[in-house]
Parts: sequence; structure tokens; C-alpha cells
Amino acid sequence: MSDLSSHTIDEARRALWNRWGYEAFRPGQEAILTPLLDGRSVLGVLPTGGGKSLCYQLPAVLTEGFVLVVSPLISLMQDQVEALRAQGVAATFINSTLRGYEVEQRWTNTEHGQYDLVYMAPERLSTDVFAARAGRLNVSLVAVDEAHCVSEWGHHFRPAYLDIPDARSALGDPPVAAVTATATPPVRRDILELLKIPDAAEVVRGFDRPNIVWSVFRTENKWKRLRAVVEAVNGPGIVYVPTRRAVDRWRGRLTNDGVAAAGYHGGLGAEEREARQTAWIEEDVRVMVATNAFGMGIDKPNVRFVVHTAPPSSLESYYQEAGRAGRDGKRAHAVLLYQPPDAETQASLIDASHPTAVEVRTVYDAVCSVGQVPVGSEPDGPLVVNVEAVLKTTGYSRTKVRTAVDLIDRQGAWSIISQRTHFGLLQFEVPARDVRQYADEVDNQALGTFVRTLLRIVHADAFREWWPLDLRAVEQRTDLGRERLQRGLQYLEERGLLRWQAPGAALRVELAHPRASKLPVDDQAVQNARRRAETRLDHMLRYARAVTCRRYALLTYFGEETAEHCGACDVCLGRHQPDAVTPDEEPVLRHILRQISNGSDRKDWFDDPPVPSYRLDELLGWLVSEGYVTLADPLNGAYRLTDEGKRWV
Repeated sequence: MSDLSSHTIDEARRALWNRWGYEAFRPGQEAILTPLLDGRSVLGVLPTGGGKSLCYQLPAVLTEGFVLVVSPLISLMQDQVEALRAQGVAATFINSTLRGYEVEQRWTNTEHGQYDLVYMAPERLSTDVFAARAGRLNVSLVAVDEAHCVSEWGHHFRPAYLDIPDARSALGDPPVAAVTATATPPVRRDILELLKIPDAAEVVRGFDRPNIVWSVFRTENKWKRLRAVVEAVNGPGIVYVPTRRAVDRWRGRLTNDGVAAAGYHGGLGAEEREARQTAWIEEDVRVMVATNAFGMGIDKPNVRFVVHTAPPSSLESYYQEAGRAGRDGKRAHAVLLYQPPDAETQASLIDASHPTAVEVRTVYDAVCSVGQVPVGSEPDGPLVVNVEAVLKTTGYSRTKVRTAVDLIDRQGAWSIISQRTHFGLLQFEVPARDVRQYADEVDNQALGTFVRTLLRIVHADAFREWWPLDLRAVEQRTDLGRERLQRGLQYLEERGLLRWQAPGAALRVELAHPRASKLPVDDQAVQNARRRAETRLDHMLRYARAVTCRRYALLTYFGEETAEHCGACDVCLGRHQPDAVTPDEEPVLRHILRQISNGSDRKDWFDDPPVPSYRLDELLGWLVSEGYVTLADPLNGAYRLTDEGKRWV
């Protein structure tokens, strides 16, 4: 194992200039690199666009060994590897986009020291291949990107991150560089504990983005407010929307209003996503309307505004997405559009993505039943079932089914066999001789040629079991487009020659035990996950409804101290003066003050609120603006009385 401590910060500074052309470190980078070069592990929390990646890329060019980067996103690791190669840094990735022989070759090259950095998903760390090779790998540093994924309080929990300590031990315990852009104090404690680096140096920098103007507008006419932002703020921007359907709707309205806009979501093909992203980066279009699938790894410095048309599920997600504005340090705007029904929408999403124990069992039974597995039986090989059939059987949403499937995988009742994007599943229903006979006798010559080509491509096992079919290989051999190719396979399925599952249509699992009559489910774990999601949403909504400084609320949430007034946000500028308080509302105001005096939580102030929630927000705003109440703790939404307020009680 190579030793980082044989190198100095001055060497790192020279490499920064020679390799990347930067004269100086960004805030926080040197503070992270210094303990790393002393051989210590580090937890680094830097803002989006703060240069986290460089904190583990620089050590890679200093040592003889390589840096193993654990990254959750395939697209992000591919982008980073391409950028590193352009800088003359030997980097590669090992992930599911590669064919088997390519993976084997890269592992061999890694063993022989041909790379400075190797990126892989955390799931790779628990494979037999990794276990067999770990002792022969010269790893100088384990970099854990998006480290908040290790914590169930983080906004993108990834169970495979929990395997990192064992993998590190197998590698000889090299130091760890755990980096993330958004980690509250509880998440930071989790990262240190779960990665087993309790003595790591903690470097937390730069949550404060003083060049960003934070604003929230409660409005029923969100389009009017969005249009006002687009007209008032020059330069490129991002508009985040909650659904794919909303992408098309909002993009269409902007386009009809004369604004050059593109849409981006996970349902688009890879080439189309790339083309739209490039058009926005190069400013052929001004506004990108997108779901949260957009933005990871994008470092466009001159984004002048980021508008959310509805609150995300957590403040971590909101801060990360809104923080893509103003990375050049110039004035930029982060705007959240909110109305009370938005809270109900997010609550329903939490319900859909956090099934109960009963619902998890129902999904388990549905998968086994669709796969024709009787109670007490265990299939010889992987179970392949059509997702649509499971949805129809359970009546649950796709999100709820997917979450239940993942929970069952975590509990060890089955293992999910991941499928690559371009791979479908095929199984012949008749012997090979019958397929050849069909190809020879069919009147359509092109169809016959297609069938014979298919026979040459697929493995013989496809006549006994489901076989992963690489559509890219078939496209190259047949010169058929993807849509026409899939129509051909469906046609052969209708003729009874084969069964076909298009990419994403099938769920493929391997049962660890015979089918149980009643699957045991850790209901406590299920409910804890739901409670964490509800708590994160509650913090997000507190920010949306806050009657005090936005910047103060955000920085307090992330554990930083700041002044209670920034002087620039919508609240500090007095843009939301509440409607005049009527004499009839005086009893409500006195009741609120008594509840605050007693230290009661806001949710306990009224058994049956006499006014709507939005009016309660306005009354609180009035009490704050008139000096009767101040916000004691933005994180918990706790208020306290001023001396003037105490005279009212």
C-alpha cells in the first residue's frame, strides 16, 4: 500500500498547477488535503461546485498506488473519467455498462498499476471478484463520493455503502476521504461511525453562499411568478419540477412565451439527454426544465437562477439543487414556489415509497405467484417476472413495488440481479431446429434473415432459461433500429417462438430460501425509514413557511452559525407583509403566544385550528414583524417570546 504521508502540500500545489492549471486551492481543499497527506482519514463537506473531487484526484497523481473511488452514479463516474483523461490522468471505471471481458481486462490492468484512479459503485465491493483481488491491489486512498449515502438520515441512502469498511480492511486499511456537499450534523456523525473512521479530521466549509438571493413565494399562480423571474434575471437558469409530465408542461409554456427551453428527465434516451444537456451548457437554449435527474456533475459557473416549482423532499436536496446557481461568485437567485397543497403531494410520495410490512409481504407473494413459485418451493435459477404483472396483481404504485423489492433484497429473502440498460431477457419456447425451420419457411425474407442472425448471437442456454440479450450487439449485426428490433422480437413472441422482456420490463431475482408462507419483515426498520423521510420533509416545509431569514434557516440546519438577518432574502426585504390582522383574530394571536410561552410544538398549538395553515403562517409573520416573537431554533421550528410578547400573555 502506497503511503500518502511521504508527500507534502507543496507538492500537491505544484500538481494542481501542472495538471489542472489552477494557481490556488478553493476554500476547504487545502484543509482536506493536509490531513490526507499526513496519512489520516478525512470527512470533507464542501458546497456543490466547491471542488470536492479534486481533494481525492490530487493525491492520485502523487502516489505510486491508485485511488479507489466509490461513486453512486454511473453517468457521473464516466464524466469524471473522461475529464481526467483529458488532463493526462490515467483513470478508468468498472461498472455495469461494460461487457464481461472489458471488466476482466480493467481489473487486470488495475492489479498491474496502470491507473491513478479507479471508479466503481459500492455494490462492486461485495463481489467475489473484488474479494479475490483485493489483497493484490495497491490502493493509497479510498475516496467515498456522495458520502451522505451511508447514512439513513442522508437524502440518498444506499445500503451498499455499509460494505465499505470491510472492503477497506481487505485492502489493508488505507486512509479514507469521505466527501459530500450536504450533510447535517447527525449525518456527519453517521458517516464517521458507519465508515468506521471515528478519528477522521472533519472539514466543513462553505454552506454560506452570500452571492445567492434565497426567496420563497407562496402563490397559486406559479407560472406568473416563474415568468417574472425569467424576465427579470438575465442569463441561463434551471427550473426544477417534480414529475416527467411537468417537464413537458413547463417547458412548453416557456417555449410558447418565447424563451428557449429544453426538457430533461430520466425517461429520455442517453443520447437525447446528452444532446439537451450540451445545448444548455453551450447556451443554445437558455433554460433547462428538469426533474432531479439533472445536474449531478454539471459545473456550469454562470447559472443565474434556479427555480423550484414545488418543494423537494428534503432541505439537503433543495440546497444541493439550488446551489447550482452562481458558482462563479456573482449574484444569482434561488427561488422556491410553494402553495399548501404541495405538502400533501410530497406526503403522498412518502406513502408511495415507504410500504408497510403488510405491503412488503404482498409484493413478495405477488412476485412469487407471477413467477409460479408455490409455497415451500425454490426455483432452480433466477426468477424472471414482468413488472406490469406485479403492479396489476398488487394494485400498488411502481415506486411502492420497487421499494418493497429493495427492502426484501436488504433482508436477504432474495437477491436482485441487476440488468444493464441495453439488455433485455429472451427465452426460446421451441427447440432450435424449429426456430431454424421457421426462418427457412417464412415468406418474409427479411424476417427469416433476422431469425437466423438471432440464433447466431444468442447462447444455447437461451433454450433452457432466460438469457440477457444485448440489443446493441443485435442492432450492429442486423442494421435495425431499436424500435424496429423490439417490434420484431414481439412479433416472434406472438408466434410462440420465444418469450421476450424488454429492458426495464422484467424483475429478475434469485430466492435465497424456499418461498415462505408469511415472509418475516422487520417492520420497525420500515417504519423508521418512513419517519426519517417525514422528518426531512417537515424541515423542508418549515423552510418554505419560515417567517424569518432564509439564509439563517438554511445555515442553522447545516450546523453553521450566522447572523439572524442576511438583508437580501425575501423575508429580510419584507416582500411578504401579512394582511392586516383583524380584531376577530386577537384571541388566536393570544393563544399562539400562550403556546409559545409554554414551549409547545407548533403541531400541538390547536386541536382544531380556527384558521387555515397559510393564515397561521401569516399571523406568525405578523407577530415576528411586530416584535412579539422571534425564531429560537430554525431547525426545530421553535419560537420564543420577546419582552413585548410576554406582556400579551
